[in-house]
Amino acid sequence: MKQLSILRHAKAERPEAYDIDTARPLTKRGFKDAALIGDLLNKLQPAVDWIVSSPALRTRQTTETVLKSLSHAPQLMWHDAVYSANLAALLDTLQQIPPAAEHALLVGHNPGMEELTSALCTGAGDRLHLHMATATLVTLRLEVHTWSQVRPGSGMLLAMIRPSFIRKNVDMFP
Repeated sequence: MKQLSILRHAKAERPEAYDIDTARPLTKRGFKDAALIGDLLNKLQPAVDWIVSSPALRTRQTTETVLKSLSHAPQLMWHDAVYSANLAALLDTLQQIPPAAEHALLVGHNPGMEELTSALCTGAGDRLHLHMATATLVTLRLEVHTWSQVRPGSGMLLAMIRPSFIRKNVDMFP
């Protein structure tokens, strides 16, 4: 079994202020939310040992903030295809993760993160109508032995957590 965590980037500045979408930075709240999710990821077992992230500024800042919260240093790969990836490209990206990785974190953008979660859980990218707000973390157990076996329907949802839930239920997350 493999474990996959999917993280939508944290809250970013509005797009109107930027000529290039990939240049949008996180807001103050975005940095705080990414740190909260990083603290949560640091408690998960098995520990995240591989990260694949879009290189857009907001995902880069989300990933770097999460990394500061981790007590270990996972392998990190910036992957251009994650920026505007469709379901097929995201599945291909996951299938290329080295077999030794036990828990991968994918940091990206919507609608891809929602579509991937739906496909892994239900077999189709449009079957599960969920909303992943910024900095939402989804964790799945994948019924595969190697990442090359990842297919639609191979995942079981373990958790879906937003930073607002962590803030409201701080006693649940010591």
